[in-house]
Amino acid sequence: MPRLPRQENPGGIVCLLPDGRVEFLDPAARSLLERHDNGESVDAREFDEFVINSPLVPLERFHLTAPAIAFIETTNSCNLRCLHCYADSAVRRTDEMSTERILRLLDEFEEMGVIQVFLTGGEVFSHRDAVQIIQHARTKSFSTQIFTNGILATEDKLAGIPPGQSFFVSFDTADPVRTVRGKMDFPLLRTTFDTMHKYGHIVRTAISVHRNNIEDALEIFEWCAEHGYPRPQWLETHPTGRALLHPHILLTPAEVDRVFDVYRACMERYTDAPTEQAAPDGDPLAPRQSETIYAVDTVKFCQRLEQATGQEKCGRTITYVSSNGDVYPCSNCMAGHRYGAGNITERSFAEIWRNGFDDIRDITFDDYDACRSCDVAQLGTWCQFRCPPLSANLHGDEKVCGATEYLQQFMLRTEMYWRERRRDNLTLRLSPPILPASRAGTGR
Repeated sequence: MPRLPRQENPGGIVCLLPDGRVEFLDPAARSLLERHDNGESVDAREFDEFVINSPLVPLERFHLTAPAIAFIETTNSCNLRCLHCYADSAVRRTDEMSTERILRLLDEFEEMGVIQVFLTGGEVFSHRDAVQIIQHARTKSFSTQIFTNGILATEDKLAGIPPGQSFFVSFDTADPVRTVRGKMDFPLLRTTFDTMHKYGHIVRTAISVHRNNIEDALEIFEWCAEHGYPRPQWLETHPTGRALLHPHILLTPAEVDRVFDVYRACMERYTDAPTEQAAPDGDPLAPRQSETIYAVDTVKFCQRLEQATGQEKCGRTITYVSSNGDVYPCSNCMAGHRYGAGNITERSFAEIWRNGFDDIRDITFDDYDACRSCDVAQLGTWCQFRCPPLSANLHGDEKVCGATEYLQQFMLRTEMYWRERRRDNLTLRLSPPILPASRAGTGR
């Protein structure tokens, strides 16, 4: 039984529990953690009595002792040329980290107590040693997620990865004419999904929503539901990276009604009839308990800390290491080359994490005066766009707002939608409500 990933903090032990929750635990939980590490069967509910709901943490320049989430960009090389790519991925950088340095970074992440690692690119499988890197990550206690476009994920590579690997396969349309990704091949992706399933891996899709693909989003949701795959993740295209050079793909306020109609139809494809237990307030996408195999709530944990501390998660609970070793608070900062904290070829990641993020850690939500008059804030909606690099891209000022006018209006529409659903006790599932006969009994 693998060790539960955890890190010591002033407010308690931050730990990924067996049911996918991430919580602060009282130090008295150490004996229970040791029992789990020694191979004893420990029910996740046994940790409940040790959960600290209001941990006492230093608020000035707040940060965990290690990231809860760490992204590693293994390479900038990519087989596609997506118009909305935040990383501006294309060709391999001349100074990219060696495979050996990436493996040592994974070792360091485990030693520090990183909870979840996302391997990304470029395209992960463009790296000649992608399978070796993934295999090494899987020997660690942290949870590993792979972001990929799926095109280069061949059967021999998938067969070489330990079963149970979680993949996010990102694509935007089934129509090659309308794609902004380049030579996207939807039939090939269907084969890739089935091959991942064949080797015991977990696969989800992530749809980057933009002006070109709104009509295709529902088709992708329908296809995933009909084939028994988990609910796709709906991702908005933001004004960052390559999208700044192609603003015609960004959605506008005039399209909010059309987009929301598609969004609602997509969500309802994965909706249950009324039950006694609805999704928790503020988390409409929370999976049901039976679906925790797919759910590691590290992102929700980071968002909870944002709300509690009034400070953005990037550089405090999240980090991004680019393929040349530069360390940033997040992918948006990397895309804009803002708030670089150092390079791991010159200093250890642990040292960079301790001392390299003072500039961004000095910024708090109180610095965003525009939020006080914003309709989103007035409605009581939690907003993720107090984001310095996105705000700078839109306004030339890092402390205004990172959301476009379209995103502000879309947030208002979706907030009212989720309030109505909670009132009606409707539950959003991660897996399809009804699996087709062709997938019955597959363990999906």
